[in-house]
Amino acid sequence: MVSAPVWAANESREKQMLRRMQQQVQQIEQTRAQAEQDKLAALADKAAAETELKKLGATERKLSTEQAARGRAENGLKSAQSELEALKARLAETEQKLADSVALQRVTADTLAQTESAKKQSELQLADNRQDLKQCRTHNGSLYTLGREMMQKYHDKSCQDALAQAEPFTGLKKVEVENLMETWRDELDRERLAGDKLGAAGTP
Repeated sequence: MVSAPVWAANESREKQMLRRMQQQVQQIEQTRAQAEQDKLAALADKAAAETELKKLGATERKLSTEQAARGRAENGLKSAQSELEALKARLAETEQKLADSVALQRVTADTLAQTESAKKQSELQLADNRQDLKQCRTHNGSLYTLGREMMQKYHDKSCQDALAQAEPFTGLKKVEVENLMETWRDELDRERLAGDKLGAAGTP
């Protein structure tokens, strides 16, 4: 049988061991709780990091999209500038063609005016020529009639007329012939003068 002091000592050691075990359990619990908190904090940090990573990914995609859009905008701007330069060139060419057309139109108008003036002058000259031709025909008819009359007179001249013209004493027939010749010469001179006037009028 164990004595009371020994039992008391054993009980005291057991209590100490129990307290130490309880302390160890508490430490383990505290360590576990701290580990749980650390785990939760780590999970929270992980979630935050994943969220931030997603944000960074979205920002990167947005930036990439913006860069692509900027590239397309720059290409569109270059294309628009090229089209603008082409339009300017075509406009300058069109303006030059218009200026050439206006100049050609002016030259054509001047040429047309000169042609119209020359046409009017030609028409006036033609009218004058027709009038001159009419007068020439009239005078030509007169000359023709006079020539026919002279030929007829010469044809109808008899030997007696020739002897009378050559008769040295009276010379009556000779005077008659000379008078007739003078009349014909006057008529020829009148026709010639009229023809000279026509020629002078037709000379520019």
